[in-house]
Amino acid sequence: MNEKITPEDLITPNHEYMMSNQRHGVLAPKVAGDRWRALQAVVSEMNRLSDLYYERAEAAEDIRLDAVAAYARAADSGKAVPAGMGTKVQDAKLAVDGALTAFRATLPRLVAARKAYDALFSDRAFITEYRQAIATEFIERREAAVKAFKELDAQIPALAELYDLLGDFTLNHLLGDTVREIEFNGSNLEHGGLFTENSDSWAAPKLSQALSNVRRYVLSDDPIKGGTLLTEDLGVIAAALPDLAEQRYEEWQEALDAQAPMKMINSNPWAL
Repeated sequence: MNEKITPEDLITPNHEYMMSNQRHGVLAPKVAGDRWRALQAVVSEMNRLSDLYYERAEAAEDIRLDAVAAYARAADSGKAVPAGMGTKVQDAKLAVDGALTAFRATLPRLVAARKAYDALFSDRAFITEYRQAIATEFIERREAAVKAFKELDAQIPALAELYDLLGDFTLNHLLGDTVREIEFNGSNLEHGGLFTENSDSWAAPKLSQALSNVRRYVLSDDPIKGGTLLTEDLGVIAAALPDLAEQRYEEWQEALDAQAPMKMINSNPWAL
């Protein structure tokens, strides 16, 4: 007996990828959205046919079981099987086969729609238009991010200084007696440092270090890492790349030289 094939059997991981992997964003040219919607229309049709198949398959099984019961009763009683029972079973089976055939026919349409969509990302005109929209958006967002970070960066040191003074005046001076009456770990507190000297306050060294780390990225003057060169005309970028490649090589060499002494120490079996 042949094993039943279902729509689920026909959907491979590759088909699932074709259905769901969206490659464009909101800044993409309109054609990307058009082709994606065309692809999703095929996917919707496949989902409809799949649901229809399983509905018909369930109904066909119920009809088959009713027919088996009817034939059993006929065999038991010697009476004839109700007219049209076999036809009902056959019609139900054909309805299931029809839904599966229609579903199978959508697979080439899925592949064609997916190819049409993916072809955009090999189309130089499409990529050029898409890149320009991204570059414009990047410049606007970068300017906003740099401005916001500079404002934050300017406020943190002042906040740290004010926080230290606020804590000292409040806990060590004005509330010093209250603080010194508090028992902690078997003895009375001497000052309010228990409450203010932690790694999570405005004066925390880790906060200053974190800002320093972020500053290297947000305010980077590297034309590529900072993103500014990437928004220029292609000719400008192409002309700058050889010098940048040389710069990267020098940075790589410097990094290797900086690592060399440590490697020599680690390779010495007597090194502490």
